[in-house]
Amino acid sequence: MADLITTLWNCWNSRNKFIFKGQIDKAQSIWEKASNLSSEFRIYNPMNPPILAQIEDIKKWERPANGTIKINFDAMVNENRMGYTVIIRDEDGFVLGGGGGFHEGNFFVLEAECIALERSIEVADKINVRGNVTLETDNAELANKWNIGDEDITIIGSR
Repeated sequence: MADLITTLWNCWNSRNKFIFKGQIDKAQSIWEKASNLSSEFRIYNPMNPPILAQIEDIKKWERPANGTIKINFDAMVNENRMGYTVIIRDEDGFVLGGGGGFHEGNFFVLEAECIALERSIEVADKINVRGNVTLETDNAELANKWNIGDEDITIIGSR
């Protein structure tokens, strides 16, 4: 139905061009314009909701329990190298330390996340972090391997 209306609108528009401007559009041109307009409309205005709904949830850093140090780490994998970042904060959000780096080579995502975990422990040791520590990652696979027997946090889509 939308294609028919778009084609009729293009015919009407072409008629107006002929009457008011003296321009003649070929039938093939009218059809191509209508077809392109319909395709673009469908791309930018989907009729059905996406299969994986976008859940807009703004995440921000959450404070750990009193007397606890929080270590956040993450890894990024590219074609021939990986990078990692580490940040260590106290219960008030004060940054105690951090770091990051790169390694050349081909890495799996889980492997890169494990390297980031290892480096975060090394950074914590260098700045003499002692006591209760919370480790935080955005990698569900690593968190599930770490939380043996605890709740499975694997999700589909974004949280």
